[in-house]
Amino acid sequence: MFVDKVVRLGSVLVTSIFVTRYLGPELFGQLNYASAFVGMFFALTAMGLDEILIRDLVRRPDRRNQLMGTAAGIKFGGAVILFVTVVVLALVKHMDRTTLIMVLLIAAAEFLKPFVVVEQYFYSQVKGRTAAQVNIVQVLLASCFRLVLVFIHAPLVWFAWSYIVEVSIGVAGYLVAYQRDGSSWRNWRFSKPVALYLLGQSWPLIIYGLALYVQAKVDQVMIGDILRKSMGEAAANAEVGQYSAALKMIEALGFVPGIVVASLAPAITRARSQDRKLYQDRLVNQYRLMFILFLAVSVPLYFVAEPAMVLLFGEKFRVAGYLLSLFAIRLFFTNMGVAKTSFITNESLFKYSLVTSVVGAVLNITMNYLLIPTYQSIGAIWAMIGSFFVSIFLVDLFFKEARPNFGWMMKGIFTFWKIRNVS
Repeated sequence: MFVDKVVRLGSVLVTSIFVTRYLGPELFGQLNYASAFVGMFFALTAMGLDEILIRDLVRRPDRRNQLMGTAAGIKFGGAVILFVTVVVLALVKHMDRTTLIMVLLIAAAEFLKPFVVVEQYFYSQVKGRTAAQVNIVQVLLASCFRLVLVFIHAPLVWFAWSYIVEVSIGVAGYLVAYQRDGSSWRNWRFSKPVALYLLGQSWPLIIYGLALYVQAKVDQVMIGDILRKSMGEAAANAEVGQYSAALKMIEALGFVPGIVVASLAPAITRARSQDRKLYQDRLVNQYRLMFILFLAVSVPLYFVAEPAMVLLFGEKFRVAGYLLSLFAIRLFFTNMGVAKTSFITNESLFKYSLVTSVVGAVLNITMNYLLIPTYQSIGAIWAMIGSFFVSIFLVDLFFKEARPNFGWMMKGIFTFWKIRNVS
């Protein structure tokens, strides 16, 4: 699974360099505007079911076909809602023909994703290796397809088609792997009672997912919408392209904290049931480690961001290099937010987590409206930083259950040099 993440990161990075250089800021921005516009609603297809499905497949293996068939049916219904939503909003926004076609193509790819419930089946059977193999094949073939598009000088719309190609490869791979495991998707059955049960379990996660996707994607959409009125179509798309190029680079660095937190999670969970002081010390140590990782990556990145972006993407993306240097600050909030999931999970504060995500999304949208007209992409970066500061740190002060964690985070940050082994 680690190899899967590394291959994905490497393939996406290499492909992005070729695609970004080929399209240039304007067309790259137009493509990313379309993908971000649809991406805000990806939670409607996921429907918050993945972890719940894994759990129930472990608990009730005898109801596998019913659980998987029902989950796939719910996800298909969510894909229909997503498609209708983006079509209506796209028409209301009077998108140009090319952007509208790309939005429709990217949204259409969601109709294939219900079959990816097979991935949760493999995880429930502790066969993550199989899922990782499918994912590796998917990303390699999809990357090859995009590179071919670059080499044949394909028009912009074909890069939207690549989303359908990528999902199709993944679906085909999972169905073949599922069949080799001795099963068939044709045996899946939809059950209304099971659907009501799953939706009853997942509805908070649907809202949570929507809030997270909106917070992650809305800035690209709002940059395009707001600046289009003052700067024109081409300049607004170019601004989105510069911002998106920097954003993709900073997102590529986000997998390291996730791996670290996942590796430390068992020790923290054991400490939670054994000794409260040990649990606290391990959480503080984790926050110290996340802050050290932030310093180790962000400080060098701040100084090399601009020349690195010019080297990788060309002189046209020098602005993206400056934006990337500012994005280095985001790594602080990303690292601390990922580490904070250990506290939320162990304390079962999922409703609190829902509140923080909604607050973060609303604040991000509000600050974007205020800052983008004057400061353009830089305003979007500060809006994101401000929303993360409130949702990750300040909201803790208003919840009694989360207040101790605020103190632990502050202690970890301001005593980061005291990191030690806590056994």
